[in-house]
Amino acid sequence: MDSASVYTRCQARLLDLAAELTAERLATPVPALPDWTVLQTYAHLAGVCADVAAGQVPPADDAATARQVAERADADLGAVCAEWRRETPALLEVFARETRARYRLPVLDVWHHENDVRGALGLGAQTRDADRLAHFVLGGLARGWDPGLPGVRVVAVDTGQEWRLGERDDLEWRAEAFELARAATGRRSLRQIAAMDWSGDPSAVAHRLPTLPAPEADLSV
Repeated sequence: MDSASVYTRCQARLLDLAAELTAERLATPVPALPDWTVLQTYAHLAGVCADVAAGQVPPADDAATARQVAERADADLGAVCAEWRRETPALLEVFARETRARYRLPVLDVWHHENDVRGALGLGAQTRDADRLAHFVLGGLARGWDPGLPGVRVVAVDTGQEWRLGERDDLEWRAEAFELARAATGRRSLRQIAAMDWSGDPSAVAHRLPTLPAPEADLSV
C-alpha cells in the first residue's frame, strides 16, 4: 500500500469538507465512534498524526484515543486542522522510513474516519482505495486466522481480489471491497456481516472477522 498517497488523499478530502462545516454539523455525533462528534473526530486524527510524527505509536485503545481528543478539547476546527497540516510532513517521513505494519495504522484510521464522518453527515461513501484497505486488513486477518475455525475464501466482487482465511474453503464470503474493508475493521454489525453474501452459515466465524469491535447498531456507510 502506498501509505503516503492514500493518507494525503483522505486528508485533503477531509480538509476540504472541514471548510464547509457549520457549528451545528461539527457537533453531529458520529455513530461509528465512541461518543465523538465530528469535531472530536478531526481532533483525534490530528492527535494520531502528531503522536506518530513524534515517534509515539500509541495502542489503538480507548485511553489513547480519549487522550488525543481531550488534549484538543479547547481547540476550534481551524486550530485542529492547522495542527494536522503542520504535523503531516513528519508523519510522511515515518511512512517512508518504517516498514512495520503498525506504522500503516494512521492510514487505516484516516480512511475509515473519513467514511465515519461522511456517514454521520448523511454523505455518500468515499470508496477510493477500498481495494488497498481491504487487502491490508484481510491480509493481516489471514495471517492470524485460527486453524481451528472454518476456512473462508473472501472475494471482492468488484476488484477480483481474493483472500483465504485458513487453508480450507469451507465458506465463501463475497462483497465489494469497500464493504469487506468496513466489515473487517469494526464498521459493520454482526447482523450486517451475517446478512452478506455467504456460501454457507457464517455463524462460527462472523464474530472473528472484525479486527475492531463490531458496532451494536447497523451502519449505512
